[in-house]
Amino acid sequence: MAWQLLVVNSRYGGNWTALFCTGSQFQVPPALAAESVYVFPNSTGYDGQMYHYVAHDPLARTDIGRYMDNSRARYRRILLPATAYLLAFGRQASVDSAYIAANLLFLFLGAWWLSRYLDSSGPEPRLAVLFVLAPAALISLDRLTVDLTFTSLCIGFALYVRLKQDANAWAVLALACLGRDTGFVLAAAACLALAVERRFAKAAAIATAVIPAAAWYGYVNLRTPDYSNEAFRGLIPFKGILETLLDPITYQLSGTVNAALRWLDRLELLGFVLAVLLGAWLVRRNGFGPMEAAIVLWSVTGLCLPRGFWEECDAGARVFTPLLIYVMLLSAPTARWKAVAPLLMVLPRVALQVLSPLAAAFGLLGRQ
Repeated sequence: MAWQLLVVNSRYGGNWTALFCTGSQFQVPPALAAESVYVFPNSTGYDGQMYHYVAHDPLARTDIGRYMDNSRARYRRILLPATAYLLAFGRQASVDSAYIAANLLFLFLGAWWLSRYLDSSGPEPRLAVLFVLAPAALISLDRLTVDLTFTSLCIGFALYVRLKQDANAWAVLALACLGRDTGFVLAAAACLALAVERRFAKAAAIATAVIPAAAWYGYVNLRTPDYSNEAFRGLIPFKGILETLLDPITYQLSGTVNAALRWLDRLELLGFVLAVLLGAWLVRRNGFGPMEAAIVLWSVTGLCLPRGFWEECDAGARVFTPLLIYVMLLSAPTARWKAVAPLLMVLPRVALQVLSPLAAAFGLLGRQ
């Protein structure tokens, strides 16, 4: 919260709506005109602006969806916006501050669940304070996306599976499915791991955790138009990753800075690749438990994603933070540095992206 306060006051003149990263290429809904939303010129903005709109109308009862890039996909990830709306008791004037508070609440929950997991497995539980440096945490604190919420729930699920608290694991899994689409992958992994052990009754019970999200998806489908994304059709495994590694995005900066950023982009992508390889090693070493199965399914998903996903430095880092954390938790303490290597490879590019607005505010970087 102190970090956000520093950024907002030093860079954006005290306007907290700047954290939603609203771009000028999307019109701000007239219903939010009184908020004086901070708009970034000549920009498409970022995902947080869309979830901001969802939080003001979580049941899609107004025309606010017309001002989103893909209202159906945004409304499906309802957990964080709905939590903000509930914390604000539906008062429109309080939704924005409640959204920021809800995001911080999930940061606390993630660190708390992580400390309990570490306490149960041997490592020092106080290391859980470092959860704030996880890519999904940094990016969500900077841009108010839903990825911190989802990552925290993934940690909670891992903890309750480890403690064999099935009811808690079911509840957290149900919330994860409402938090992000990749929650369904986590549910599929849990069911697959149980099916491999021939525990079909328990697998069927765990599968019911997707029912609330499935019901919500049905409601959203009735209230929002269908959007098709051609970029995610005809996916070819490894194609997007290889194209990005061989030719990362070019930045409109000086030659040295551009080259450095391109190599950091490559390092970040190689961190994901290393996590995939470590995941395969973990499955071979540990067997096919729920966390190992989630690593495999998330890895397969990531390896098939197109170039357009991977060339954006924040996308892969925030979406696949649960994969990086699961690899780290399952590899430690025996693997030591091997366990944290993927995360350390991803972090520099993310940290640079998050730090750059503040550095610009203090004159350490150019304003553009």
